[in-house]
Order: sequence, then C-alpha cells, then structure tokens
Amino acid sequence: MNRHFNLALRVLLPALLLAAGGVQTAAAQTDKEVVVSRKALPVAVIKDRKTIQFFVEQYFISASPIDSMVVYDMNENGFDDKDVLKIMPSDQLVNLSESETALDEMRKWKRTGFIEVLGAKNKYGQIEVHEKDFPVAREMHAGLVRMIEETYQIKGKKLSLFFEFDDVTGIASLNVWGFGDQKALKDTTRSFKHKHDLLFFTRTDTLEVLKPIYDVIYIEQTKRDTVYIKEGE
Repeated sequence: MNRHFNLALRVLLPALLLAAGGVQTAAAQTDKEVVVSRKALPVAVIKDRKTIQFFVEQYFISASPIDSMVVYDMNENGFDDKDVLKIMPSDQLVNLSESETALDEMRKWKRTGFIEVLGAKNKYGQIEVHEKDFPVAREMHAGLVRMIEETYQIKGKKLSLFFEFDDVTGIASLNVWGFGDQKALKDTTRSFKHKHDLLFFTRTDTLEVLKPIYDVIYIEQTKRDTVYIKEGE
C-alpha cells in the first residue's frame, strides 16, 4: 500500500451554520440565522481496484458496485481519523476511525500538482505576492485579482471563486459566492463621453538588430487601441 495518490485540490461542500431562525443569504448574516455557504476541502480520489479492495476489507464495506472512493480532509490538516470516506455511486459514508491500518496508509498520502499563491495588500492598497517560484501561477493569480477588482464591488466584502477547466470534456465551470445579488457587480455599461476633440497616443518600441543585412530596414506594423475617457475628465 506504499503508493502515491493524486489528490483533487479542492472540492466544494455545503457548510451549514445552524442557529435559530430562517435560511438567509450570506449577504445578511446574524447570530440568529442559518447561513448556507460553501467551503473548499482537499480530497483524495481512489479509483485503483486494489486500493478500493483494501478499504472494503478494512471497513467491512458491503456496498456494491463500487466505482470509486473519496476521502474528505475535513480539518484540512492531512488525512486522519476525523475525516470521512464516501463510496461512489451509493454515497455511503464511512467513519475512518475504525481501522488504524488504513489510517497509517492515508497519513502517507501527499498532495501532487498543487500550487498555492498568496497575496496581501501592501501600503499602497495593491495585492502583492512575495512568492518567487511558479511564474505562470503568479500570472494567473494577478489576472484574477485584476478581473475581480475591475468587475466586483468588493470593498469590505469577501468574494470566493472556484474555477475548473477540463480540456478532456471541453467544459470550464466557475462558481462565485459571497454576494446575494447582482448589485455586487460594478457598472461597466455606462457610456463614456469625450471631453477633448483630439487625443494623441504615442507608443515607443526598441528594435535591436545584431547583424544587419541591409542598410534600410522596413518595419510594417499596425496597432489599434481604444481609449475610454470618462465624462468630466
């Protein structure tokens, strides 16, 4: 059983905070309401038949058929006895504390293909990332931050996203939560009026030619940009 498992990075689970009162949106939270939200948890997906049989024997599982198993890291601190095993497709849940042998194997599981990029606001109010590795992930992080700041009214609020891109099935899905309605969206449809009759836009580039073949070099390039000027500026 000494093997590595590919861990699904995050799974979305409903998180019910129970108290007296009715079901309300996350936008209006008090200590007397039931707030329905979501939480992202690390999971381990088991599809290997030998490993599935190992868990069947350890926990005396009678469900049939079994396509796969999913172990949820409920405390996000690695797989242990407080986590939950779910059997697919029956959705049967199994308490993992009953087998120390299985727990010893689960504690060896490591995340693979997982990158986390954290950014925090600096003194200028800009999100700054100190991580120097994973340049592609940092660019994705920066792009998402720009998109959110330009699209949503997020001052004093918390916005959560879960994006999944599957090039095998050709499906890309986005889950957004933290707001109860479209009022959180910034108004990007308002018209802009030009205050100036003329607008000059200059762009300068540098071209380096190490070994020129001709005395004259012709550069043919066309660029088109759109500049919006808000009314009153």
